[in-house]
Amino acid sequence: MHDKLSRREFLQESAAATAGLAAAAELAAAAPKAEEQTDFASGWQQAHDRVWLGAEYWANPLQDWRIAGGRIECVKAAPNRNVHLLMRRLGEKPGSLRMSVRLGRSGGKIAAAGKGSAGFRIGIRGPLDDYRNALIYGQGLDAGITADGRLFIGKPGEGVPVDLARESIELRLTVDVDGDKSMLTLSAHDGKELARTTPESLPSERLTGNLAMVANFAYGNPNAKKDAAKKNAANQQAAENLGAGQFWFADWTLAGSRVEQHQADTFGPILFSQYSLSRGILKLSAQMPPLGEKDEQTVRLEVERDGKWIEIARETIHPEARTATFRIEGWDATRDTPYRVAYTLRSNDGESREHYWSGVVRRDPVDRDVLTVGDVSCNIHEAFPNAAYTANMAKLDPDLIAFVGDQFYESSGGYGVQRAPLQPAMLDYLRKWYLHGWTWRKLMRDRPTISIPDDHDVYQGNVWGESGAPQTTTQEAGGYNMPAPWVNVVIRTQTSHLPDAWDRAPCKQGIGVYSCPLTYGRVSFAVLADRQFKSGPEGKTPPTGGRGDHVTDPHFDPKTADRPGLQLLGPGQLEHLREWTTDWRGADMKAIISQTIFTAMATTHGEPNGRLIADYDANGWPQTERNAALREIRKAFAFHIAGDQHLPAIVHYGIDEHADAGLAFAGPAVNTGYPRWFEPLSPGRNREPGAPENTGEFFDSFGHPLTVLAVADGKKQPRTGVLEKLHDKVSGLGLVRFDKRRRTVTVECWPFLADATAPGTQFAGWPRTFDVLANYGRKAAAQLPRLEVRGVENPVVEVIDEATGELVYALRLARQSWRPHVFAAGRYTVKISDPDAGKSKELSGLAATPGNEAKLAVAL
Repeated sequence: MHDKLSRREFLQESAAATAGLAAAAELAAAAPKAEEQTDFASGWQQAHDRVWLGAEYWANPLQDWRIAGGRIECVKAAPNRNVHLLMRRLGEKPGSLRMSVRLGRSGGKIAAAGKGSAGFRIGIRGPLDDYRNALIYGQGLDAGITADGRLFIGKPGEGVPVDLARESIELRLTVDVDGDKSMLTLSAHDGKELARTTPESLPSERLTGNLAMVANFAYGNPNAKKDAAKKNAANQQAAENLGAGQFWFADWTLAGSRVEQHQADTFGPILFSQYSLSRGILKLSAQMPPLGEKDEQTVRLEVERDGKWIEIARETIHPEARTATFRIEGWDATRDTPYRVAYTLRSNDGESREHYWSGVVRRDPVDRDVLTVGDVSCNIHEAFPNAAYTANMAKLDPDLIAFVGDQFYESSGGYGVQRAPLQPAMLDYLRKWYLHGWTWRKLMRDRPTISIPDDHDVYQGNVWGESGAPQTTTQEAGGYNMPAPWVNVVIRTQTSHLPDAWDRAPCKQGIGVYSCPLTYGRVSFAVLADRQFKSGPEGKTPPTGGRGDHVTDPHFDPKTADRPGLQLLGPGQLEHLREWTTDWRGADMKAIISQTIFTAMATTHGEPNGRLIADYDANGWPQTERNAALREIRKAFAFHIAGDQHLPAIVHYGIDEHADAGLAFAGPAVNTGYPRWFEPLSPGRNREPGAPENTGEFFDSFGHPLTVLAVADGKKQPRTGVLEKLHDKVSGLGLVRFDKRRRTVTVECWPFLADATAPGTQFAGWPRTFDVLANYGRKAAAQLPRLEVRGVENPVVEVIDEATGELVYALRLARQSWRPHVFAAGRYTVKISDPDAGKSKELSGLAATPGNEAKLAVAL
C-alpha cells in the first residue's frame, strides 16, 4: 500500500494534504474571511529571533536574512536579496490583488543614506513551470521605492517623487482587471498617502507567478549568462546606480481574487530526512533549518504501532549542521514501519504547534531476488527541482538510492559561494544542500539512501584531500580549501545517517570520516571516500607547465607520475577493504560505492577542443595505489558504482591485462554542467560485433588496460532550452540491478528526457548484464577439486594461497557444487562456511592443476 502511495505522489505531483496543512499551521496567517479565501498575513511578530524566516518563505540567500524583533531584516547591503512566499501565487486568470508591507532602513531613516531600493516583485516565473524553479531562476515585475526618493513600477529610474525622510513607510500594491489587461497601482503611506503611481496597464499574463519582497532591486537572475544579461543592461545600470542598503520588512499582507492558495507548498521546519538500515541498526537524520536560541532544540522520532504513535528516541539538533541523527539498535527489519519525525515549534507568546515529517522504513528485502540501486550524482540544479526526473526515478522505484557526490555545485541556487565568515559560510552551504533535499525528499523518506560528498560539495573544482590537510598553496597541491568545521558540517549533513564508520577517529584537522560497510537486501556495500585521502599532484609529479592537474604534453610518460608515498584510498581504507572482502554475513553479493571510477577514461574535457593527455583528478592515478585497491576489490567479485564523470559508461578494469579486474558503472549526471567526451584516437580493439569504435580495449591516460563496454558522448552543440540542453549533454538516470538468485549485475541508463518505463528508451549500449564472476576477470590457470557441499545451500568459499598466505578471493555461491579456479598451480587452503549460521570447515593442502577433475564432498 505504501508503494502505491509513493508512486501516486510523484506521478500526480500531489503533496499529502495533511502534512501540508500541518506545516502551514505554523503560519501566523490571518483567518480567512468567508468571502475571501486567499487572505494572508505574515506572523513574524510571534516568531523568535532566528535566521530561518518560516516554512512559508524561501530567502535568497539564506544567510542574508533573519527575523529580529518581530520583523525580517536583510543584513547584507547587496543586490537582489529577496524573500518568496511559497504558499501563495498569482494565478493565470485575471483578477485582483491587494498587497501591503511596512518597510524601513536598518538603523535610520529610509532616505538617510541615499542608497538602495526595496519593495515587491510579482509575477515571478522561471524557465520551467514550477514555483520552485522560479525561486532560483525567476524574473518578475518590480514595484517599490528607491532611497533617493522615487516610487516606481517596472523601472527604478522612472518613478514618481516620494518623501522618504521618515523611519518607515507602508507600500500598497493593487492589481485590478482592465479589460484584457491589468492595471497596477503602487502607493506609499505613513498615516496618510505620500505618493502613488499608476503606469499603463500591462498584459495580465505577465503577472502570473510567485510573489516576493526585495531588498535592492537588480535585473536578471544571478545564474543568467552574460549574453542574456545584456538584454537588461540599461535597467541593470540604473539599479546599480541606486546602490544597496539594509532594509527591514514587517506586516506583509495580501488578498485578492487572483491569489491562489497552495497550503501544502511549505518547506519546514522539518525539511527532509535520510536513513540507512544495515544489520539491524537504523540510522536516520532529520535536516532542520537554522532555528533560534529560544526555539526548541530537540527533535523526536516516533513509530506507528497498533495504530498509535510511540516516541522511541529524541535527539538534540546539531548547532551548525542543523541535523538530528538517531541511531536505533535492534530494529525489526522484517516489516515496513511507518515513522515520523516530530518537532514542536513555539512562538514567543507561549503557543506551540506540532510538526511532522513522515515516511516508512522499508523492510530489508532479503527474500527478494533482485535489489535495485539508483546511481545519482552531479546536479548543477539547472532544472531545479527536477520534478520530471524524480518522477522518472519514482517509476523505477529503487530499493536504495546512492547519491555519490556533487549533490550541488558552487553555482547552484545563484549568488556564488560565501567562504567567510565561518557561520554565514555554513548557512550558504546549507542553502545549497537544501536544494538537494527539496529535490529528493519524497523519495528519501521511504527508502534507504547513501550520500557521500565530492569536490563541489566542499566548494572545490577538484579536491585531493591529503588525509584532511588544509590547502596551503594551490588546489592541485592538495588539501581542503574551506575550514575544518565547515567541512565537518558537509560531512555531518550528508553522511551522519550512514552506518557507523570503520574508523571512529577523525583525520587531519579533526575532519570526520565516513567510509563504512552497509548490508541491505543481502548485498554488502563498501562505501568509500576516494577523494578524502588522495594525494595532490602538484609538487609530487612532473611539472605540467600549466594547471597542476592537467597534462598537455604529448610526450608525457605516465610512469614518471607514479611515485612512492602517494595515496588514493589511504592505508586505513585499504585495510578495511581487506576485512570487508571476507565478511559475508547476511550477504550474497558485494559492491563498492565511491565518488568516481578507478580509471582515467575521458579524453576531452569541458569543451569540444579540450583534449587532455592526462588528468590527475581521475582515479587512474596514482597507479600503484589504484592497482592495490582494485586487487582487493576484485577478491570480493565486487561491482563498482560511481558518478563524477558526466560521461555515462560501463568499463571493465584492467591491472596487468585487459579485464582482469572488476566492472564499474559511471552513472550520468542529473544536470550536466561541465561536459566530457571519450574520443580515442584509434578504434577499440576486440570490440563486440557492431559496437561503436569508442568501445573495446584501450589503455587509459595512466597506462592501465581499459575495456569500454558502453559509453554515451554528448552533443558538441547542445540545444538551448533548459531541458533539451541537459538531455543533449547526456544528463540522465542510472540504475543497477543485483540479481542474487542468478548472481548477475544489470546496468541500465536512460537519457534525461526518456521515459524510464518505456521499452527501447535507454542509451545505446544499455542495458547490459554481467555474471558476478566477471568482476574478477583474470584468466584461470588451474582448478581445485570440485566442492560438493551439504548442510548449507549457499556456502561462502574462501581460497587462500598457501605459498603466500594471501587470500585469492572470497565468494558466496549460488549453488552447492562448484569447482574453484585459481591463477597459478600450487597448493591452497579452502574455507567453506555459512557465516550466518556460524558453520565452517577448512580444507588445506588442496592441489590446483589445469583441468582438475577431482571432487570433494564437504559436510557442514
